[in-house]
Amino acid sequence: MCYDLWVPNVRGNYYSKKHIKLDPAKDPEFWDFSTIEFAYYDIPASIDYILKHTMSDNINYIGYSQGGGTFLMMNSERPEYHYKIGVGILLAPATRLTYTRSQLFRFLLDYYKANLPYLYQIGIYEAPPQGGIVQEIAAFLCKNYVIADTICRYFLSLIDSFHPGSVETETIRVFIGHFPAGTSVKNMAWYGQTLNVDMFQKFDYGPSRNLEMYGTAQPPPFNLSAVTVPVVVIHGRNDFLTSPADVDWVTSHLPNVLEDYYIVDPLWNHFDVTYSQFTARYVLPKIKEYLEKFSQDGDM
Repeated sequence: MCYDLWVPNVRGNYYSKKHIKLDPAKDPEFWDFSTIEFAYYDIPASIDYILKHTMSDNINYIGYSQGGGTFLMMNSERPEYHYKIGVGILLAPATRLTYTRSQLFRFLLDYYKANLPYLYQIGIYEAPPQGGIVQEIAAFLCKNYVIADTICRYFLSLIDSFHPGSVETETIRVFIGHFPAGTSVKNMAWYGQTLNVDMFQKFDYGPSRNLEMYGTAQPPPFNLSAVTVPVVVIHGRNDFLTSPADVDWVTSHLPNVLEDYYIVDPLWNHFDVTYSQFTARYVLPKIKEYLEKFSQDGDM
């Protein structure tokens, strides 16, 4: 069976900075977004565009990391999209990050959370952008095969976990040239907030602003019980970013989980999902299984 595959981008990264009115280089308003805006506006707009273009009744959704978390946000906030989804296949979905084991990742997110107002004051609204000095140096150095196989590989293991032989050196050489691709400081700050709470909740503006925004001093949690779309969760036991404890937590709060599937390789981590040479062996068959169950002629 063949599938019509659509791969939307997310606003604010290197490849998605166009706007009908705002200039990201000049207008701070462009950067006033986090994953909540992806979920409430961008993903629904993409779904509607695809359905209109293909004249299909619904789509099957595959979301990796942030794409999995935003799928849950969308379905909790906009239940009218439930009938437009056949199945949601979530690969290591990023929701709360309470048990994230990556110390470097924690440090980075804590930095943006703590320094959000100060960064705004000095005019910094974009977080680690492609084309920044650090990324440019890393991309240049990691073109070298030996450096890519040693220093660059070690750096990636500091962000996630070490999985010998999983990601090929040539993949690392290409990957570092596009990583990180950038997002908003506000988005990084939201992820920083998720490190210190035991729920999956909206952006925390502080008590007074929260009262204006939400009517409560604390940001409300996303209503996961409202996510009635059939969901399949695929993840690994050695994931240092979206830890098994956090993924199992969110899975336990969803009412229609078809399968909570752990990759059989005990060292499978977060980056492996998209960059491992073994993804075709460990991930794609499970995706194919559920696409076949939920795809009909004219659906995707």
